[in-house]
Amino acid sequence: MVNAWQKLSVLIAGCGSIGKRHARVLARLGVADIRACDPIHAQREAMQAQTPAVKLYDSFDAALRDAPDAVWICTPPEMHVPMAMQAIRAGCHIFSEKPLSDTLDGIEELVALADACNKKAMVGLCFRYHDGLRRAKKYLDAGQIGRLVSVRALVGEHLPDVRPDYRNLFSAQRGGAFDLMHDIDLALWYVGQPVRAIRAFSGSYSDIGIAAPDVAEILIDFQDRVLASVHLDFFQRPRRRQIELIGTAGVIIVEFARWEFCTVSVCEATSGKWSIEEMATDRDDMFAAEDREFLQAVAENKSIACTIAEARKSLEVVVAAQHQPTRNITQ
Repeated sequence: MVNAWQKLSVLIAGCGSIGKRHARVLARLGVADIRACDPIHAQREAMQAQTPAVKLYDSFDAALRDAPDAVWICTPPEMHVPMAMQAIRAGCHIFSEKPLSDTLDGIEELVALADACNKKAMVGLCFRYHDGLRRAKKYLDAGQIGRLVSVRALVGEHLPDVRPDYRNLFSAQRGGAFDLMHDIDLALWYVGQPVRAIRAFSGSYSDIGIAAPDVAEILIDFQDRVLASVHLDFFQRPRRRQIELIGTAGVIIVEFARWEFCTVSVCEATSGKWSIEEMATDRDDMFAAEDREFLQAVAENKSIACTIAEARKSLEVVVAAQHQPTRNITQ
């Protein structure tokens, strides 16, 4: 049986690493009509080498003229909002990779346009679909650690190891460590309250030699007695990712330094004993889950969890943090 959403025509705008991942995932989900565009010939060739059935275009305009049902926007952040608006005007539903933008400009207009044209709009907050992080959310919502009081999130990786071409990336030139903003979104997701105040420091502190901040320390004060601290860095070895949820009656810790393995540890104050779950994971699984949700929303008129309104929350924190003190350290 072929699902209605597998019959949709989809366009991936941008054939970089994240565009290639979505193409691969969509093909595995059974979507037959996958198209992609990129102005760089080598990027298009690399896309087709990985996903041979994809139909290629050398421009976004040309691809939109063939009227895809939905568009995945996988270009640099400053291009997301204008490309999303162009796609909606062309009659398409849109999925934008994170961050939604590098500024708050135009977001209200994008929401209004999507609503006026009755088009679905989703943002790729893929970590909300990670099995270990979702397990922690389930325990938190069930009250296993009482009322949440503090969130401590840490992510660090060595950008030159991850991307040897890092000096040419948006991350190295503009976004820096703030490109790791999934952990800001996770803090907001777990807390589920409006932000009251933000304090942050960031800058180029390490030796990897990028102009954008290679480390950021962000403190978020929420409306009703919850604090979150988020550490982001692009120089750390070995790679680490950990989030701690500290409640009035216990603690939950999720750790996954590797994509293929995750631990979820829970200690309830009443017992004082740790329960540790070890989970095998696949990085593509969370992308498959979010892509399937979007496709089903388009084909079956279902709701979307990661809306533009949700994505705007973490973008507001990033923008506020970037406008606080920064330092470029030189020896």
